[in-house]
Amino acid sequence: MNAAHYIGKNCLMVIFLIMAISLKAVSSTKSTIDYTHNDPAEQSLITFAKKLLGVKYKYGAASPSQGFDCSGFVHYVFKQFGITLPRSSSAIGQTGDNISLAEAKAGDIILFTGTNPAKRIIGHVGIVLSNNKGKELRFIHASSGKAYAVTETSLEGSYKKRFMKVIRVI
Repeated sequence: MNAAHYIGKNCLMVIFLIMAISLKAVSSTKSTIDYTHNDPAEQSLITFAKKLLGVKYKYGAASPSQGFDCSGFVHYVFKQFGITLPRSSSAIGQTGDNISLAEAKAGDIILFTGTNPAKRIIGHVGIVLSNNKGKELRFIHASSGKAYAVTETSLEGSYKKRFMKVIRVI
């Protein structure tokens, strides 16, 4: 082994050590909840789900080639990460842990009534993409509405009226 190789290898080790110490210092000084940061598992799930944006809506379908209905989309995405969920939105609503809207984070499941908000039973489901303490929540879902596809939506208007709950399964 020549001297240049030995020095280069040591410099690289020192650089990695400095980076590791710097990252540890930054992460240990944070004392508030960061609603925009996601754990790697949640981020991978969100990245995968976003690749399905634009896939057509089809009632009863649960694959990119055939299309998705809302529960088929959620079922399909979570299954890719080893999490098997029921195939209906109402049954999905019976799983996981209930989470407050303010505590919802990327990867959580958001549940709504069907298209009639007066009928307070679960009829629609999506996946939380981001949340700012419940004030600006965005979710991804297979919509039978205007988009008629997998789409990204804000929790406002009719969806805010139809909101039922958030659950966490990850």
